[in-house]
Amino acid sequence: MSVSWLLIKKTSQRSIGRLGLMVSAIGLGTVILLSFISGINGLLSRYERGSWSSIANPGQNASEAAKKAQKPINGVAPLRIGINSAIIGNTSMWRDKSIFQIVMHATGDNSPEFSDLKTPKKGEYYLSAGLEKVAREHPDENIKQRFGTTYLGTIPSKYSSSPDALEVIKGANDEDIKLWDEAKKNGAPSSANIYSIDNSNKSQNELFTNMFLLIMFTLGGTILLFPIVMFISVSTQLGSAQREQRYAALRLIGATRKQVNSVSLLESFIATTVGIAIGSLIYLGIRPLLGNFEFDGAHFWIQDLTVSLPQYIIMSVLTIVLSLIASWWGMRKIHTSPLGVARREKINKKARFWRVIPLAIGIGIFVWLSTPNGASWVKNQSASSMAPLLIIVGGVLLVMFGLIFAGAWLTGFISRLFALRTRNAIVLLSSRRISGHSRKVFRSVSGLVLALFAGSFYLASVSSISDLSVKSIQDNGYSQLKPDTAIVISNALGNNFSDKLAKQPYIKSIAKIYELENNSSLISCNRLQEFTKHSCPNNASSEDFANINFTGKVVDAVKIVKKDQLPKNISAESYIVLMTPSDSSIDKLRSFVISEVEDKGSMTYVADGNRAQKPILSSIVSSFAALTYIGIGITSFVAVASLIVSTVGGLIERRKSLFTLRLGGMTIGQMKKVVLIESVIPLVSTSILAAGSGIWIAVVFLRTFSSSVRVSLSPLYFAIVIGSLVVAIVGIWVVLPILRKITDIEQNQTE
Repeated sequence: MSVSWLLIKKTSQRSIGRLGLMVSAIGLGTVILLSFISGINGLLSRYERGSWSSIANPGQNASEAAKKAQKPINGVAPLRIGINSAIIGNTSMWRDKSIFQIVMHATGDNSPEFSDLKTPKKGEYYLSAGLEKVAREHPDENIKQRFGTTYLGTIPSKYSSSPDALEVIKGANDEDIKLWDEAKKNGAPSSANIYSIDNSNKSQNELFTNMFLLIMFTLGGTILLFPIVMFISVSTQLGSAQREQRYAALRLIGATRKQVNSVSLLESFIATTVGIAIGSLIYLGIRPLLGNFEFDGAHFWIQDLTVSLPQYIIMSVLTIVLSLIASWWGMRKIHTSPLGVARREKINKKARFWRVIPLAIGIGIFVWLSTPNGASWVKNQSASSMAPLLIIVGGVLLVMFGLIFAGAWLTGFISRLFALRTRNAIVLLSSRRISGHSRKVFRSVSGLVLALFAGSFYLASVSSISDLSVKSIQDNGYSQLKPDTAIVISNALGNNFSDKLAKQPYIKSIAKIYELENNSSLISCNRLQEFTKHSCPNNASSEDFANINFTGKVVDAVKIVKKDQLPKNISAESYIVLMTPSDSSIDKLRSFVISEVEDKGSMTYVADGNRAQKPILSSIVSSFAALTYIGIGITSFVAVASLIVSTVGGLIERRKSLFTLRLGGMTIGQMKKVVLIESVIPLVSTSILAAGSGIWIAVVFLRTFSSSVRVSLSPLYFAIVIGSLVVAIVGIWVVLPILRKITDIEQNQTE
């Protein structure tokens, strides 16, 4: 090894560019790998932090281990825990976000107690760091008065899922327990008896409800890491032809073949180690910035975004092993001798048609699903069986990895089509080159193919879900309210509530509405247009009432009820208000309503007219969409870099053949066109094939469940895809001046 190190030191100056490129590639891969691992750890830690509260839900979402862990213990008074049980309705919100409430009651002096969290008594409460910040920054909204009279402090971070989570832990008493039991009859969440804190915590290690997220991240990680692995492999093998003369010179001065191989492996080891070290330092520098990223609408605790020592060691070892294998694989084709070098240019095996079989099976599944028989079978079976979902997931995976497996054959097939159709000598030469080296050519763009297919499929599906969310506004009767309006619904408000509410500075006007047993409401015609988007017909008098159902679908016109025809089955009185245009008005109203509710177990709602106008899209779906855009961007960047590196390496290895072409009369400009076309044909064709397949499968997938959805992609998607292709073409064009140097007569006069 000492001889190898000596030889490296003596000959390293000629390899500084190649080794620098290897270090850069491995450093980039290390940064992405460490960031991805820390993100996974942050996600798992988030659900581990919040899993303790799930012991309060003894229903179907709780694991069997959690249920069995809470068996009664003699002599131990249970700790009663309820989720969102203190206030029934939807008033437990801030802006458009729900406030997660946990209510506790120690039924005895020896009731279990969570560490670092004293069980609050009636009127006492804790706020999460995020909600405490909201209350501090918006004191005029009186958020704290919703939860009690005595603020005990901030919820410890180990019990809070996110630094900006909106969470409350408050105390209760025996009367509240009775209210919980009564509210359970109306479908409200019930409370649970907790006898052992330790057992309940241990039982929450089974994160069944989060398996979907883990599967999605694992699949996404595979898609993200694949192009990085290919990039490292391509970079490690770069310049094998450049090293031939140096290795021959080493043999000439007495180095054995084993020592030459050791030099190559040691070079790769050093470059990989330096790349990992540099990448690790960059990761440490950008790690604080990762805390700004949101998933499911919430940030991560920065201490959760970390990589454990075993994970780091495994990542480093695997990267080094991959680099050494790639270097050894590249050296297999080099024959070194003391008198010169003869490169063993093996004829690349032609990719066989059988590689297309997995892809054909996957496409066949979706072709069948697109037929009336296939769609009918899915609709009939989806309600009672998991078979349709498994078949669809299997089909997606077959197509996704089938594109990678069949990519070399498809690349060769497309290039042969170009060769058959063209009459241009440059295109013909490029197509023949691609056809003869289809495996190597496709390898440089395979990562982009994988990312484009998966990203196109997911984003096309999400776009349709977004459209459905927009259409859902038409099914939301409360969207008939005007902006800055709200309806207060409760049967536990005092007689003078309307007078008190009218005096609030954020209330511009108020009107009483009558709730009927069929869930419709009666509003006076002379006030209807003030609060809603409707107006009474011209023939209606100001004393008539409009009948409108806010819990149903949006209607074009309201029905009129004459004053003398008012029904006798008026079940309750509610209030509709017009507020001053401000984000804080709705929360001031919520706080005021909660303070005026006399029966805390009653159903109390504040319907926000502004919120009803907005489509509701799951924050998880939005987060995955954002991750998909980031993933496509990263993999596109890595794939483009890999393609450029592969192009440079290919030019160096083909120096003799390119020099021969120049001697034969081909100009530098013509050779540039040949190389550019060699890169553009596989890049553009496989990108179109991958993106098109993803979008088509998304269309079939969505129409299997609904014939009304339509796929639409955002301009950002097209900007990323088209921009990546343009950058790749420009990047290749920028490195093409190297052709003049490697085909120069003076550079090749010793050949």
